[in-house]
Amino acid sequence: MIVFCEECGERNNISPEQAKAGPNRCQACNSILRYTAPTLSPETGTFRSPYAKTELRLGDRVIEISQTRPTVTMGRQEHNDLEIVDTRVSRSHARIEYREGKFFVIDHSTNGTFVLMKGKQGINLKNSEVELEDSGIITLGRKLPPDSPKTVHFAIKR
Repeated sequence: MIVFCEECGERNNISPEQAKAGPNRCQACNSILRYTAPTLSPETGTFRSPYAKTELRLGDRVIEISQTRPTVTMGRQEHNDLEIVDTRVSRSHARIEYREGKFFVIDHSTNGTFVLMKGKQGINLKNSEVELEDSGIITLGRKLPPDSPKTVHFAIKR
């Protein structure tokens, strides 16, 4: 993995074994490098990054949520990151948050939010939250089919 030094900006190549072994130092200025070590996936036996990201798609619009952009808002008004114009959608309907490597959809609307995750039963949220897993769809105000132009598709990538 590549780790940039916070002190001098030098690019450092660190193997997963070195990352787990303890503090590593910058090859240029000898400062201690700050990073989160990758974890070993029990399913694949490969190392995965602790920095997950989620790709949201609404029609042609694609937004990525990650540690660098931890919140995306959804609702009927223009100030939202994803604007969904529908009479059942609140002005500020829901948001998706990145917290400690996990993604949550939080509903704070009148009509609720429907979440359908791959391989699971759908969930109707009303002033509550749920952790997103794998991939699926989110619809605001009511249950809509996956091919609706008002359906938000998500996919978590690790």
